[in-house]
Amino acid sequence: MDQAEPLDSVQNRLVEENAYWLALQDRNWLIPAPKIVSVFNECGSLLPLWRTPYSFLSKLGVDDQTTRRFIGNIERVRLQDYVAELKTLESKQVKVIRLVDKGYPEMLKTIENPPLVLLYKGVLSDFTNCIAMAGTRNPSLYGRIMARRIAKSLAGKGYTIVSGLARGVDEWAHSGALEAPKGRSIAVLAWMEPIYPEEHVDLAKDIERRGAILSETFKSPLNKSAPARFVQRNRITSGISRCVVAVESDEEGGTVHQVRIALAQKRKVFALQPEGNERAKRGFETFINMGATAIKSAKEVLDFLSRESPNTENSRLDSYYQHSLDWGEIGKDRS
Repeated sequence: MDQAEPLDSVQNRLVEENAYWLALQDRNWLIPAPKIVSVFNECGSLLPLWRTPYSFLSKLGVDDQTTRRFIGNIERVRLQDYVAELKTLESKQVKVIRLVDKGYPEMLKTIENPPLVLLYKGVLSDFTNCIAMAGTRNPSLYGRIMARRIAKSLAGKGYTIVSGLARGVDEWAHSGALEAPKGRSIAVLAWMEPIYPEEHVDLAKDIERRGAILSETFKSPLNKSAPARFVQRNRITSGISRCVVAVESDEEGGTVHQVRIALAQKRKVFALQPEGNERAKRGFETFINMGATAIKSAKEVLDFLSRESPNTENSRLDSYYQHSLDWGEIGKDRS
């Protein structure tokens, strides 16, 4: 009888495998995610992209120039840095969900350039019933009230409210969702540490207890790329969601970008009709011209969702909570 591989050896091998995924996450703009998944599906590992990248990428149709740039990048990768990051994630109870893992949000797989890896912390493990909410960091009183009211109404019907933990509409949407009985919320972050803005640390902890925080990056980058991370995370916010609700914005800014991304992903977008705020009226008109549907309350959103797929409300609400997560500890095989 063949002797089983020592547990330490298996664990080390799987940690190393996840390190490959994290390393490629930093450079996933070079090689499209479907091609990386093809390598994994064929070999059960991304190791061939390190050992024989040219032969594999050539077979996948990657041009020579891109292949040379990719090889130049991986030659500079210090894999031990990513192994160390995995140990840090484990110590902080942050899970790693790879694009090929069972727990990866199905809707997110369908977008252009999906994250190769999601970092996850919280109790929610089902991302199938999400609604994104976005808006200005400086909402009017009406905007704050309506963001909270709409989120609470939708969460009360069993939907998970997704937003970005920013000041303004985001924080009111998260708070409204958590006010509903068993209400759930997900915060999609530009990075996991440190929590930004700092005053939302306690809100983030509340969200973890009733939902989850997600990001594709652990530490804030200490360079000029940091602002771009807020733009990049928008594709995740709408990507995991069945629709997007925009609550107040000017005719330019992050919410306009979020709406544009959502429409490109074929997500339905709703725009709250403003009251007496000229800035919000300009943003509202922009959204309508882009293809959004005007709403005055959560009812129009719920009507759309019930037509799209009835019987999705409270019948399985408790099943969305999974305090003993399927993914196990960092480094275990989740393919």
